[in-house]
Amino acid sequence: MALLKVPLFINFKERFLFFSLLIFIAFLNLFFEYQNYKNLISKKYYETTASILHQYKKKNRYVLKLRSAEGFVFYTTSKEDLKDLTGRSVEILLIKSKYKLNFLDFLKNFYYVSYIKKVLPKFSVKEKLAKTFFSNHKNTKIKELYGAIFLSKPISKELREKLSFLGISHLIAISGFHFGLIFIFLFFIFKTIYTPLQQKFFPYRNGYFDITILVLVLCLLYAVFLGEVASVWRAYFMIIVGFFLLYRHIEIFSFETLFWVVLLILSIFPKFIFSIGFWLSVSGVFYIYLFLHYFSYLKKWQIFLLLNFWIFIAMVPIVHYFFENFSYYQLFSPFITMAFTVFYPLSLIFHLFGYGDIFDSLIEILLSLEYERLFFKTPFWFLIFYIFLSIASIYKKRIFYLLIFVSFIFFIYNIAKFQTV
Repeated sequence: MALLKVPLFINFKERFLFFSLLIFIAFLNLFFEYQNYKNLISKKYYETTASILHQYKKKNRYVLKLRSAEGFVFYTTSKEDLKDLTGRSVEILLIKSKYKLNFLDFLKNFYYVSYIKKVLPKFSVKEKLAKTFFSNHKNTKIKELYGAIFLSKPISKELREKLSFLGISHLIAISGFHFGLIFIFLFFIFKTIYTPLQQKFFPYRNGYFDITILVLVLCLLYAVFLGEVASVWRAYFMIIVGFFLLYRHIEIFSFETLFWVVLLILSIFPKFIFSIGFWLSVSGVFYIYLFLHYFSYLKKWQIFLLLNFWIFIAMVPIVHYFFENFSYYQLFSPFITMAFTVFYPLSLIFHLFGYGDIFDSLIEILLSLEYERLFFKTPFWFLIFYIFLSIASIYKKRIFYLLIFVSFIFFIYNIAKFQTV
């Protein structure tokens, strides 16, 4: 199917009508969120069931991250000596405290005093699958790693910190990158099976369309299985929108299209406006668009190679505004990212056939690396300047080259500071 450069909207009226529709959808979703909020704060004792998303120890107490049956995510603490309840469901009593919870904090992941009344006996299907799927791994950190990249299970604070210093945190949480690899992998398999059947029995069908629909359905089932994980649904929604635009012959690699898609996602999932992960994802897609805007004429292997290095450099000022961790191993992040595109589908295949531990020795070496813990943070003024320069780069190639220079100098300057300490 050829991609024609058809704009998403033709005139101001169409843009205004679509923007009005997004505002309506956003207010509708916020209304439902507000009803949950009012229902919670109106009661001194609020009883519900919740699934424990994450659990870790901080000083003399455990911190729990939970998702209620009503859909809101909150934190609570317990001084009891809890066993690992990650993935379990509990009956929990939320107790209203003197601290007044406002609606804005409710939209973010908030803290609430609570009491766990009962741990429900059954493990989730995800937990049972994880125990079976990763049973051949002896190293608990490797089990955590695979649980995160395939089942979106939370990882320990220790492992998260190590991955952050190694510069590969973006490879762990299931996102558009992972869904893209899964999509390509499944598309290749089904195309191999479907094409001979189509040519023999129904050559009038559009094979690409049929296979894409099948893969999207399988990806949807996968997303439902993983549960209400923001990064997963954000990624799946982006794939659906991308397919719709492609099928309607609308130019996907358009900055205006990206802008409207972001607004559409925020209208459906208003909480994402407070999600660092969401804005990092948007930034990553923007810089991919910016690269292709000027270098789409390159050969595919050249784009694959240069794009990974560009994204690494371009995202440094954005990432280090939120996260200060740095080690010199992060310089190898583009190479690891490229290797991950092969590792991810291969490791899935090996797990399916009972050889999931084939890469364990390599992963153990990676996780055992000793590194110097360094820190640097992007100043707020520089972040604003960098965002302005990034947007201006859309219109002038010279400004784009300036952006490359600025991001590279910013990175080198902060590394050089470590040498003088």
